[in-house]
Amino acid sequence: MADVLFTAEVTVPASREAAYASFGGGRWADWTFDARTDDLRPGQVVRVAFPIGGVPLAGVARVHRILPAQRIVLRHESPWRGRVIIDFEPDGPNTRVRLVTSVEDGSIAPLARLLGSDLADDPDEPVVRIGLLTSYSGSAGVFGPAVENCARLAVDEINAENGVNGMPLRLITADDATSPATGLAELKRLHLRHHVDMVIAVHTSATLDAVRPYARRVGLPYFYTPVNEGGKPAGRLFRWGEVPEEQLRQAVPAMMREHGGKGWYVIGNDYVWPRAVGACARQTVEAEGGRLLGERYVPLSTTDFDEVLEAIEASDAELVVNSLVGGDAAAFERQLHAAGLRRRVRSFGALLDEATRDHIGDEAATGMWSVLGYFMDLPTPENRDFIGRYRAAYGPSAPPVSSVTESVYEGIHLYARAAMAAGMIEPASLVGALPGTSFTGPRGEVSVTPSGRLRQPLYLAEAVTGGFRILAEQGLAGID
Repeated sequence: MADVLFTAEVTVPASREAAYASFGGGRWADWTFDARTDDLRPGQVVRVAFPIGGVPLAGVARVHRILPAQRIVLRHESPWRGRVIIDFEPDGPNTRVRLVTSVEDGSIAPLARLLGSDLADDPDEPVVRIGLLTSYSGSAGVFGPAVENCARLAVDEINAENGVNGMPLRLITADDATSPATGLAELKRLHLRHHVDMVIAVHTSATLDAVRPYARRVGLPYFYTPVNEGGKPAGRLFRWGEVPEEQLRQAVPAMMREHGGKGWYVIGNDYVWPRAVGACARQTVEAEGGRLLGERYVPLSTTDFDEVLEAIEASDAELVVNSLVGGDAAAFERQLHAAGLRRRVRSFGALLDEATRDHIGDEAATGMWSVLGYFMDLPTPENRDFIGRYRAAYGPSAPPVSSVTESVYEGIHLYARAAMAAGMIEPASLVGALPGTSFTGPRGEVSVTPSGRLRQPLYLAEAVTGGFRILAEQGLAGID
């Protein structure tokens, strides 16, 4: 099936140069779906909003190519994949702006679902169906495009080696929209309509709480790979991401030594994972001789942090633990910087990865700290090779890889290795083969422990212009 094209044309009451310069700044923004960007250059994030069903739906694109005053080419990442070409042509004193939008073949099904339709699979086709449940929209939507890229890269690599026990893998995607209720509905769709054999998931722990009873009841192997609040593997559910205790044990004393401050403030979203980060922060800060001066939790999709910033300033806190998710974390840090507080306040981001740093922006993110199991700037041959394959597959302006997204790449490879060791994808046999399964990837070897946790490295890093500076390897997480 070929890509689907949409076209539109509008006349802007300005010269071609002025119309081009207005892109991403808000003026005449309706003709580019309220596009916003900090800098019109290749690789930069562009935030857009599509009027689907009368409700603005947040989307993300990246600048791919520009011809000043003539053409802008965007690679659209979410909530569907495609390309947008914007041409500027003089029309007397005005400018005719033409948009050509393409939707990639693989994104037609997600777009159809947004418009109220769905396309089912043939349950008898001899393939291994991998359900990917992640966020393409909402606060956590910043992660979705790279999550899918890394999942597809793993699937392509496994299929190039004859699949799993001779059967190819097929990836079927679903968007929880950073909503627990939507996540549950999408999991049921993956299971009942697309007959998936397992699910690999990157979404909030709020969605995990909503989907876990259903996944347990129907017996689906469920690999949950991002940062999370911790907890033992249960049945066929495996949690493999970094946990607050391991992160804060490294970050809190290091930041207090580096910045000389002892007063902390915690800001997070109001659900289970951020509150677990807050509880761990209270214990860790006190154990290290610091003081917790304030704590605030806000709903997902919060965009205005004025009251929180006033509270931080009044508390005289010098250090912040940020457990906001994706777009919320970016909005908070951008506002903290704009308010001038970055001069005395340093932030630790419990989920500060490359995607979030990109949305915060270079200037506002510089000086933030993070502890995660992977960073794109890891200076290892394995990682350089991985990034080379990623760029070759998705292009130089593809969304950056991060701990959140690379974890999906590892998770699918671990699933395939366990299935091959078991000789089948039947869930009980597969789960029984997981302990001891290992995979050597971008960050070296990771392995599943006897209790079902993931043994993985941790790195302390600081956000700098263009990426992260690795400060130290902080040992191994997930040791039984």
